[in-house]
Amino acid sequence: RYLHHLENFGDQEYFYVVIRTGGTEEGKKEAEQFAERMAQELHKHSELIQKLYYKISAKDFGDGTLLFATPAEAKALSDMVVYLTPYLNTWMAKGSLPNFIEMIARLLAGENHTPVEVDPSLFGQGLGMLKHFLENLHDSIAGKAERHHLLQFGETGTHYFFTSNGHLLIMRILPVKDFQTLDVVQKPLKAVREALQATRTEFPNVQAGLTGRPVLQADEMQTTDKDMTRASVAAIVLVGLIFMFILRGWLRPMLLVTSLVLAIIWTFGFATISFGQLNLLSIVFTLVLVGIGVDFGVHMLLRYVENRKNGSGAQEAVQISIFKTGPGIIMGALTSVCAFYSVLGSDFRGLAELGLIGGTGILLSLLAMLTILPALLLITERNRRRPANSTRVVAFPVLDRISTRPLLLLLILAAVSIAAMPGLFNLHFSYNLLELQAKGLESVEYERRLISESDESTWYAIMTTDSPEAVNELISKVKKLPSVGKVESILDFIPEADEQKALYAKAVAALDQITTRPPEAPIPSASAMIAALDRLEAALESIEEKLFAAGATKEMVVLNQSMESVQATRAILEHGGAEPVRLDELQQELNREIEESLGHLKRLLSAKSVAPEDIPASIRDLFIGKDGSCQVKVAPLDNIWNFDKLKQFVADLRGIDPTVSGVPVGVMESAQLMHRTFLSAAGLTIILVSLMLWLYSRSVAYVGLTLLPLAVGVLWLLELMGWVGIHFNLANFFAVPILIAIGVDGGVHFLARWGELKDHQALFSTSTPTAVSLSFTTTMIGFGGLLFAHHRGLASLGAVMVLGSLTGLVSCLLVLPAVLKLVKRPHSSIDEQAEERLHTYKS
Repeated sequence: RYLHHLENFGDQEYFYVVIRTGGTEEGKKEAEQFAERMAQELHKHSELIQKLYYKISAKDFGDGTLLFATPAEAKALSDMVVYLTPYLNTWMAKGSLPNFIEMIARLLAGENHTPVEVDPSLFGQGLGMLKHFLENLHDSIAGKAERHHLLQFGETGTHYFFTSNGHLLIMRILPVKDFQTLDVVQKPLKAVREALQATRTEFPNVQAGLTGRPVLQADEMQTTDKDMTRASVAAIVLVGLIFMFILRGWLRPMLLVTSLVLAIIWTFGFATISFGQLNLLSIVFTLVLVGIGVDFGVHMLLRYVENRKNGSGAQEAVQISIFKTGPGIIMGALTSVCAFYSVLGSDFRGLAELGLIGGTGILLSLLAMLTILPALLLITERNRRRPANSTRVVAFPVLDRISTRPLLLLLILAAVSIAAMPGLFNLHFSYNLLELQAKGLESVEYERRLISESDESTWYAIMTTDSPEAVNELISKVKKLPSVGKVESILDFIPEADEQKALYAKAVAALDQITTRPPEAPIPSASAMIAALDRLEAALESIEEKLFAAGATKEMVVLNQSMESVQATRAILEHGGAEPVRLDELQQELNREIEESLGHLKRLLSAKSVAPEDIPASIRDLFIGKDGSCQVKVAPLDNIWNFDKLKQFVADLRGIDPTVSGVPVGVMESAQLMHRTFLSAAGLTIILVSLMLWLYSRSVAYVGLTLLPLAVGVLWLLELMGWVGIHFNLANFFAVPILIAIGVDGGVHFLARWGELKDHQALFSTSTPTAVSLSFTTTMIGFGGLLFAHHRGLASLGAVMVLGSLTGLVSCLLVLPAVLKLVKRPHSSIDEQAEERLHTYKS
């Protein structure tokens, strides 16, 4: 439905330039100047900007302009026209330029009529027009090359798009989008930010920023890309350093890292062939491979080192490693693949792409570790006669001693788990997407300001009707909803003007009394002009006293500028600087402008209605689609980044129109779809992993023991998250299926080595606990780099993965060995099969 709206009404996902005013008139004026200057800068990039909305003027609405006035404004205008009519009628009888100046003087002095009370709000615009007239009169008499209209009728009435409380001025910018690029709006976004910075330099006291859904998305992609690149590089380097420390050298760690890098390269190739790009979710696959894919090589390499330490040659050590650890490695890889492939059927394409790329990357890592790594080991160490260096950590004697009393250990761990149970009740799922963005981003800051300081929203719901006539009924229903704030429609530009038309009728009747065309007047003399200007100056002086008494400081500035123009014009006339021909041209131009202005004013006052086709196309196209349907934009009253508010808002609107669409609906549906997909993926992963473990062992006891450390580790994770205040969200919830796969992998390797042990052998004296510990550690390192990410969603994913890996590791090292000591050693058919395969291979 949303895509249909975009096709019908055009793209309306804007950049929002938010300009703060402070709520004062002076602040509003500065904001207007800022917007005008910003618009000039944006016009330099017309190839990147489709549309720009920040103001609308009276002339945009043609003859129906005055119907938009409020009844009070209409009455004031009508009374003013009636008041001016006798003056205009008197002047029209003569039609000379000096008489026009004298008419203005009489108006200001209130002659022949009841004196006018000086109201600054009433006189402000009139004084501005008088200043314009006197400045142009002076320039024309002075013979300046640039000529202007003497009068300023029809050039006022500009309305800027302020929020209802006046605290913000909003500029909406529709960028040209390039869907061949990753962030779609890279070039226009750069141009707008450059224009914004240039305008800020000229207006250092004005606070302004850029936000909007495309801006937030582009910033999120850029931040995520940088965070992922840094975290991936750091993870690979740290993993290599740890292996160098444990293996006492650099060669074998380099072989392992080389195999991992090859697997990552292969996965990039697969992603290029399959999708051609990465999204905000699939971009994390590199960390997945660093954290999980390298684990296969860890088990292989440490078993190889152990065999070499025990005196085996390179080829024999590789053979033993492949046939002893290979089944467990393959099983661990398949369980991890289950976690990722479990979302392939999801309707959420971003998550499905992550599932396919991540799962396939794990299979490619498995392939590299079972082929490339053994081959590299044989190539580099085949001719070495000395046994390989031992690892620094080949045994955990402390843990071996701890597990000598397994029942007591399990009771202590159970008591700790029960004591930590309250943490589960503090855990919840957060849908707030704004909380996932990086802190300090301008787009995030100004999105919050829009929410907190106005009724404006970059998110709005879309409702449609078949015709403009049905819009009013829909709006009346929508406005009754408690969750609805601002409502925009075509009716905002179609006034209900019955009262205005009745008020204007009196003004039209007064204008009918005025002579339509002034007579041909003689050429004005310099002396007549001087006398008229003297009279005007005296009237201005009398007005100045009233303005001073009224405290109208700004109006006094305009008045003084007008008096300066009068004095300068008079000086030219007194010194004979005005040619008669020039004065005659001015008089004729004035008569022509008065005639045109009166005709235009009469048409404005006589207008009967404003139809949709009378509205400027730039506005009309926002609300009337190609098929003639009408769009109603509904903004929320509350902060719908809060998911409960969002659900209430959408539910309220669906009560009126079940087909309501727009960004709020799409975001809500997508978030809920992701949540359901995460839950189903976790459940499906458990089912698939359990089934694979049973098919692998044909033993229910084996399945239960393998899943035991996973269950305990996840419980501890949930409790710990509740205590430290980390909650699940739309970025970190996918960690659960990954942690399931990692937890199972540890159990598989522990049980496999437990089955190999002979009498009086200790599990913690083998390399398996070291390998399992390294596996969890590499996962913590792989995702740990995200803890420092600016993008808070990625940082939360890193936190959950690190904590989950830590609790899984502790569970594997403490819980599973203790339980194994309490039960009989499981049936060793798996180990026997490995021995048989190895013997057959050697033969």
